[in-house]
Amino acid sequence: MLVVLGGLGGCARSDSMTDGGSKLTEAQATARVEELIRQVVSGITPKPRMELIPTSLAEHPCIPNEGSALTGEIYVVRSYHLKDLPKDGLSAVAEKIRGNWESAGHKITMTYRFDEGEPRLSGETSDGFGLALDSTVEKELALLVQSPCFRPTASPSATP
Repeated sequence: MLVVLGGLGGCARSDSMTDGGSKLTEAQATARVEELIRQVVSGITPKPRMELIPTSLAEHPCIPNEGSALTGEIYVVRSYHLKDLPKDGLSAVAEKIRGNWESAGHKITMTYRFDEGEPRLSGETSDGFGLALDSTVEKELALLVQSPCFRPTASPSATP
């Protein structure tokens, strides 16, 4: 199954991905991504079973928009399928996610197809972290949060 998430998951490096990110460590970026995920799914009923998308654990190199040369920087991503949600309630869940994100003081940058029951949205924090939510072919939601780009330390952590 192929899931494309709301314009994030970025192969390309944008200015918003680098704001404040260069001083991050991998551990800090991972902790912040996981914190944002917990915040955004808080209070969803019924509580979704969160199934990690394993490819989100891979190393994600930052690539500048103007070329394909690697920068030596990476970003952290965590992606989940939100399982066991009512198929006809995806827009309501997406509205809850949107509300949680905005209540935390973050910005929603795009919403799409809420009226059709196939919601998509994206957002960002003031410190360059990104959110993407997308509907899947299986009538589930896929959630992604990513860090801005940062230069990893010599020995990246092996744990997710």
